[in-house]
Amino acid sequence: MTALLNETDGKLVSPVQVRIPQLRGLAEPWSVTLDFGFLPVERPLVLALTGWLRWGGGMANVAASHDPDLPFPFPALEVENAGGEWEPVDVVVGAPAGDTKSIVVDLTGKLSPGSRRLRLSTAFEIHWDRIALFERSNGSETKIARLVPKIADLHWRGFSENEQLPWYLPVTPDYKKVRPNPRWRITPMGWCTRYGDVSELVERRDDALLLMNGGDELTLKFPADALPPKPPGCVRGFFLYSSGWDKDSDFHCEKGWLVDPIPWHGMDDQLYGRQQRPVIDGDGWMKKYNTRWVGPLTLKRTE
Repeated sequence: MTALLNETDGKLVSPVQVRIPQLRGLAEPWSVTLDFGFLPVERPLVLALTGWLRWGGGMANVAASHDPDLPFPFPALEVENAGGEWEPVDVVVGAPAGDTKSIVVDLTGKLSPGSRRLRLSTAFEIHWDRIALFERSNGSETKIARLVPKIADLHWRGFSENEQLPWYLPVTPDYKKVRPNPRWRITPMGWCTRYGDVSELVERRDDALLLMNGGDELTLKFPADALPPKPPGCVRGFFLYSSGWDKDSDFHCEKGWLVDPIPWHGMDDQLYGRQQRPVIDGDGWMKKYNTRWVGPLTLKRTE
């Protein structure tokens, strides 16, 4: 499987056996053994993992909680020491959150002299696209330019149909194929952001939130001419930074059928729905923007 992990190309290493549909996102325990040859453990090594995780959702999480024999699913990393024995590496690997993403595991000072191979084990349904070992640079030549959207427009669009892809690839919407109604029954009910210009809500990280519901689309335009000139020999990349919450419309999720209660930075996520939102300076945005009512039948009426 070495060739499958060399490039980010959609050629994936997948679990040997996934669990039943009621345990979506989980798999029988499986491992990938990685041999990078000689490991210069004194160097600032980082392990880069690119892949996607099939999201289980509230229903699968509740089902899994009733089976004490299921193993802890999150990825764990082990190293083969100089004596040929496997021992855990003291790192938190994490997992790619949903569709294809890259995560970086810092191995600086975590591997003992004579370390050989690495072994990555999990009980999640994770499909790995690329796994590579790098040496971290100091980043002194990296320059970051931040752009605020010049235009941020919220409007109705509809629901994309999904592409017909093999099971080992993530669910991918086809932007060209749109339908007026969702494929699910639950639509979060409540006051959402009215359509139109919403630049004020997305220009900074604060507690003034843009509340989108099913079928909404946010179009962003950035002033490219505000970017500094690219120095010779440099490569420019683009990242979309966002801060917010995605609410799962699931019977097993707290208040999953409602838009409210509105979250805020600093809240206790474990107490969502029970912890009262404090009065925050600038909360006038709610009366100004949250004037669009979405009810249980709103989306059905678009037919």
